Amino acid sequence: MEIKEKIKRLEEYLNDKKCVLGFSAGSDSTLLAYILSKVSPDSLLVTINNNMMPDEFIEYTKKQAQNFKLEHKIINMDFLTNEIFLNNGKERCFECRKLMYSNIQKLPEFNQYDYFIEGTNITDLLENRPGVLVLEEFNMTSPLVECNISKKDVFEMIKFLNLEYSPDTTCLATRVKTNQSVNSDKLEKIHEAEKFVRSVVNQENIRVRIDQNNATVSVDEPLEILDKNLISKLRDNLQKLGFNKVFLDITGYEKTELKASTDDNGRYYYKLPYNIDLEKTRENILKRDYLTGSLKYDENLQYDDIIIEDNGKISMNATENFVEKFNQILGCVKRKNI
Repeated sequence: MEIKEKIKRLEEYLNDKKCVLGFSAGSDSTLLAYILSKVSPDSLLVTINNNMMPDEFIEYTKKQAQNFKLEHKIINMDFLTNEIFLNNGKERCFECRKLMYSNIQKLPEFNQYDYFIEGTNITDLLENRPGVLVLEEFNMTSPLVECNISKKDVFEMIKFLNLEYSPDTTCLATRVKTNQSVNSDKLEKIHEAEKFVRSVVNQENIRVRIDQNNATVSVDEPLEILDKNLISKLRDNLQKLGFNKVFLDITGYEKTELKASTDDNGRYYYKLPYNIDLEKTRENILKRDYLTGSLKYDENLQYDDIIIEDNGKISMNATENFVEKFNQILGCVKRKNI
């Protein structure tokens, strides 16, 4: 499907739907905000200022909301008072979204809107993001998932529409290794480290991850920065910030990509990093008008030749259209638990 057709599909989905959109000014929410500005200009953008994001984050969201001529609300919160968040266990992502969305729903004008939406795309469902479990609890929808739009599609649409977005809107707490505590000092150190790396490395995706006060620098193309002077500069400046050791991740920044593996029966498959609720997935398949194939549910869930197992494995007969067929089903998949 051409980019213009995908944009049209998204426009038709959001047309005249008065929405509340969780807005970070990243690529996904920027695309949704732009479409809303064209087809549902009475919608509301809401940004959570939770002390977890880079300093420039809030000002940029304000600027973008003004560009789109959409109403914009900012809710100030301090996640560093939440014990679950500070402990940084596997529940952190879930708790984070729960805190954000529950506070958005407390806005006095919330009930004046018809839909509560957010920016998860199809590719995000390939990753271990337990926060998506919150969406059902708050009766939220993900238009990019509903319209089968991948991360690659989002970037292509952003480029086609000539939209600006912030490439750095991910929560800084994601840089701290799971089960190691989060605090303001660590987050400030990570922020300053990433700001410095960006000043000397011209690449899109830059992360500085922390593990027991050691820093690991991750960039898109690590081999391009293997210059003695640059490496020395990175080491010296990050150690000045208080890190003990500084490592470079030579495998590079990991971008999630859907690639088929082949099982012993010659079937193509991909295994999701979480368990699947087969009953809810079945219900979602039945709701999709475009999924008109045969559906069977016994030990596993089967749609035509596609077999969905509760352990996260989704397989099908070998085909050149693996990604297209997989994504159609992926948009229906419901995660079982954290």
